[in-house]
Amino acid sequence: MPQSFVLTTAQELTASRSAIESFYCDILHHHQLPRSPELTLSALELRPVAYDTTLVIIPGRAETEHKYAELLYSLQNWHCRILVLFVRGQGDSTRPLTGSPKCHIDDFNLYRNDVEFMLDALDVTSYRLMGFSLGGLICTDLYVNGQHKPQRLALMAPYFWPAFKLPEPVLKGFVLLMGSLPGFKLAYTPHGSEYQKIDFAQNIHSHSKIRYEFYHDYYAAHPDKALAGPTYAFVRQALLKQLELRHRRFEFTIPVFCATAGDDRVVSTPHCAALMQAHAHDQMPPQYVRVSGAYHDLLNESDDYRNPILSRALSFLTA
Repeated sequence: MPQSFVLTTAQELTASRSAIESFYCDILHHHQLPRSPELTLSALELRPVAYDTTLVIIPGRAETEHKYAELLYSLQNWHCRILVLFVRGQGDSTRPLTGSPKCHIDDFNLYRNDVEFMLDALDVTSYRLMGFSLGGLICTDLYVNGQHKPQRLALMAPYFWPAFKLPEPVLKGFVLLMGSLPGFKLAYTPHGSEYQKIDFAQNIHSHSKIRYEFYHDYYAAHPDKALAGPTYAFVRQALLKQLELRHRRFEFTIPVFCATAGDDRVVSTPHCAALMQAHAHDQMPPQYVRVSGAYHDLLNESDDYRNPILSRALSFLTA
């Protein structure tokens, strides 16, 4: 039977901030998993003494382990082992470009390989999987091409296409060209730069000022953890994977839940809906929900957007 989840409110986040920080530092396990002499991967773990379910979460681009402190704090009494896995270049995992905070990858498949390595290293076999934004694209790739298939999959505002207003053929041609040119592969895209906090009133990620400030206060206190914008090579690799999943014939044979943000200005909600609709006749047709009015960061949104959809996703994963 699916469980009912009571998640913290923004006001509770404010009132419990000290307790959440202590929980994050003292209760959660912070793993550093060496994959090679040059590459160490980061994983955050909540592991109760007794548990009957394992949930794996793959975060979005340029997120930190600390962002998941509130969520894990609110789930600490659930008898579930929860792992938040950070692929190369994300969180505290080794950055691909030495000395640079740029979000970069030479081959998108390396992300899937990183996740599978961490699943093996942490002895994860049967598990439920949730991915947010970039993590949603990685999770879908893992389901289609990986060896470690999840039992259930929840996709939260998955990065199936960027929310640019350019016509699709123009965007595709531009990204594929620029991401292949030696002089531009490592360059920032037009919207990329080093981390800068945007004033809350101008942000397009969350309607919750409390969560938004909590998120960015951490960067102010830990500037070394602030990741930067993507390179052309990263965007090209993501686009190639998006096109592969769109055109490849595969079928969902496990339960899949997909939630998108109605006012998403980071990823394209219509492209997410179209991909789910394309699998409407699969052996296990995906469930699709559009959260009207929500911004992209469903995990960091205001209570009225965040808590109902996140509770629904968690209930789906535990069914």
